[in-house]
Parts: sequence; C-alpha cells; structure tokens
Amino acid sequence: MHGMPLVGATGPVKLAGSMVVNNAEVLSYLVVIQLDRPGSPVIYSAGIAAFDMKALTRAGGGPEHTLTGAASGELTRYYGMPSIVGGFGSRAKRLGAQAGYEKLTSGFPAMFSGCDMIAEIELINDCTTLAFEELVIDTEIVRVVFRLTQGIEVNSDTLVLDIIRKIGPGGDFLAENHTLDYLRKEHFIPELTDRRSYEAWLKDGAKDIVEKAKEKVRTTLGKHQHEPLEKNVHREIQDIIVRAKSDLIEH
Repeated sequence: MHGMPLVGATGPVKLAGSMVVNNAEVLSYLVVIQLDRPGSPVIYSAGIAAFDMKALTRAGGGPEHTLTGAASGELTRYYGMPSIVGGFGSRAKRLGAQAGYEKLTSGFPAMFSGCDMIAEIELINDCTTLAFEELVIDTEIVRVVFRLTQGIEVNSDTLVLDIIRKIGPGGDFLAENHTLDYLRKEHFIPELTDRRSYEAWLKDGAKDIVEKAKEKVRTTLGKHQHEPLEKNVHREIQDIIVRAKSDLIEH
C-alpha cells in the first residue's frame, strides 16, 4: 500500500502534516484489505516528497523525501509492519554528480532507520529513467552506506591489544595474518571508486566513474547467459497468473 502525498501540494507543507496524511492513507488501505481478506500480509509504503514550487515537479531524492522515508521506517516499527520507502533516488536527468550526491543523501537515513526495503536503485529523473550504469554506481553507494551502518564493533577481540603489544612502537601490521584474515570483513573494498595516485589514474586513461560503470555494464551483458526457468516452475507461475485473473473477475 503506497502513500505518496506531495508536500505542499496534495499534502501539507509541513513534513509532519504530510506524514499524517500518508499514515492515514496507508492505514485506511490496511483496513479495507483486512475486511476483504483477513490476515493478508501488508507492507507499509511511503514515497513522500516535496513539490518543487519553482520547477513544478516532485522533488524525488530531495532532503524532504529523505526525512519522511526515514520517519516512515520508525512508524513501521511502531506498527510492527514491514516497510518499503523511497531512497537512493535522484531528480538528475543523467549520470553524474547530482545523481551521486542525491542518491547518497536520500538512501543514508532510510538504511539507518532500519527500513526493510528501499526503492529507486538504478533509477534517475525521479524514477522515470532506468540506467544499467546507474545500477552499477548505486551498488557502490549502497555498499558504502551499508558499511557505515555496521559501525565499529568494540570488544576484547576487536581491540587486538595482544597484536598491538606484539608489533610494538614503530612497527607495521601489513605482514600479520590477522590483517589478511579481517581485511575484507573490516574494510570497504571499492569496485568503482578510484583511490590510486593521480599519475596511475592518468596512465590508465583518466576514466571517471561513469565511464567505468559503462565498461562494467558492457562486460557483464557480454558475458551473461540467460538460464531458462525449469518447466515445473514455469507451469507454476502460469497457474498463479490464471488464478489471479480468475480472482479479479470474481471480485
């Protein structure tokens, strides 16, 4: 069930007020569904964004979209419902800086508030354009945010005082087995983000992240081999579609 009041247009200009409107929409849908199909599972959904009074468009990926998505995640925990909210969204028309910073800032709070599902990955121009390259870039952004949500675990094991004493002042930890064992678990290892020296980057063609994403898309699509569904799975899906159409006709 999806509520999508436009803050300042179909919802009050105050974010809390539009949250009230969205909550009323979702809960009313919940009542209707349970009256018709008691016990049916329901996901609390919110796609609240500001109405940009200057551009006359929905400001997907804006800070209001971000805050209301995170707040909806808090509400769903209160109601004990799973959630899906907008996040990692952008109003940018093409891949680039705007898409990057809007996707990071709009996805970060939703993940930290514990939302179960976050929509809009691989989409730009407020969910009207799908780009494979953006999917690749968004994957990197999501991995960064996920690492941030993990925080820093502090206990007797993670403080590694025994190894610090062993290495001592002036030593290094590069050759330690402990470093190799935990590197990929503790550190974010980028796939697109370029951390090399300027000279190494220049020698390798001075590619920006969009160019690298395009290369990865071409490589992935070139190697991909479609695996057909097993016959029994295909038949089961067809049966589900037939039953669904029959239910629609009856109701």
